[in-house]
Formats: sequence, structure tokens, C-alpha cells
Amino acid sequence: MAIVNMDGLHFENKEEKFSADIDLTVSGSTGNSTTSKASLNTQLNWIDENSINMVIFGYKYGESNNVRSVNKSFIHYRYIHKLNNSLDWELFTQLETNEFTRLSYRGLMGAGVRFSIANSDKHRAFLGAGAFYSNEEIEFTPGLTDDGVEEITRANFYFLSKYNITPAISFSNVIYYQPRLNRISDYRALLETKLDIKIHKDLSFRLSLDIEHDSEPSQTIKSTDVSYMTGLVIKF
Repeated sequence: MAIVNMDGLHFENKEEKFSADIDLTVSGSTGNSTTSKASLNTQLNWIDENSINMVIFGYKYGESNNVRSVNKSFIHYRYIHKLNNSLDWELFTQLETNEFTRLSYRGLMGAGVRFSIANSDKHRAFLGAGAFYSNEEIEFTPGLTDDGVEEITRANFYFLSKYNITPAISFSNVIYYQPRLNRISDYRALLETKLDIKIHKDLSFRLSLDIEHDSEPSQTIKSTDVSYMTGLVIKF
């Protein structure tokens, strides 16, 4: 999707420090049907007075009746530099694959700015705008005609918000919209909502809902994916 939810980065307090999050979920079933699914997301942040460096890695794998049903991964790097109290500029790059959308490879580089539109202990929110260039390779599949390499430039708009309902409960959501610059009818979008409930100082229980949409997906691929998860988040 060329989209990575950055709320763990954007909502960091700008204190000089190193921090890391590990988000691990595992599920499965046996009996009439045998399924297994696991996902790992790791985020590393280096923060100083005027900038943030971040690396995030994600991997999901799943099987149903011993047949692979999910297999995708990405790695993302982002640099954010403070211009003033409400405006930052950012650079980012990303590599990703997804076997079940026939994406053999996607590499992208982009830049943009983000505006702080709310900044309190209870509520923080950002608006972002920019663009990126991507190089995508679609896997060859017999009988289909859209395989090969394509170079694309897209705009990148996002809205992020986070509410601290109580000191132990937080609710966040993100909306991304990425239209192709030379044909805006070709766009990608993401809506993600998360509820985190703190169990311990460094351990939280998470509920999440993701809705991803691609207006012009690869042949045989559905345009919309919906997923929901529960899991644990470890911070250190």
C-alpha cells in the first residue's frame, strides 16, 4: 500500500532519548480447519532537540490448512526536522513485498511537511502533505497481463490524532490518501484505528482495525482489505 502508520513516531514527546516498541501478535486454530497467523512490528526512535530518526520493520505470515495465506514485509526509515513549534519537514524511504497482492518489490523515496493542529496532554493531532516516487514490480502470473516494473509519483496526505482518555487508555486513528499525480483516479487510502490499554508501565493490550483501499489494484486482487487484531505492545 506504500502506507505505514507513523503514529508511534509522531506522538513521541520530543525529549532527547532512544526508544523502541515491539508489537507481536499470534493466533491459530486446530480441528476442522487449521490456521496460524503471526505478525511482528518493531519501531526504533532516536530523538534529539530538533530532529527524530526512526526505523520501523513489519512482517506478517499466515497459513490456512497448511497453505500459505499471508506473507508480507516492509522496512521504513523516516527523518523529521523541527522548523518551529507547529511545522516540521520530513524525508522517508521504504522497501516492501507482499506475495498475495503480487507485489514482488516496491521501493520508494519521498519528502513532505507536517503541521501540528492540536498539542495538549489529552489530544495531539497532525496534518501532513508531500509526495513520493516509487518503483514497483508486479509478479508474473500465467493468464494475466499487468506484470512488470512501473515507476509512479504520488502525492501523500495524512491526518493523525491521538486521545488520552485516561492515563492508562488511549485511542488513536490515522487516515492516509495517496493519489497518483498524473491520474488522480488512481489512489490508495488507509484508515487505521487503535485502542491501547496499559497493563503495566511498559506493557499494553491493543485492539486495532485497518481498512486499506487501492482504486486500481493488480489484476485478480480485490480493491479493499479489512483486518482486525488484538495483541500486546512492549515499550522500552
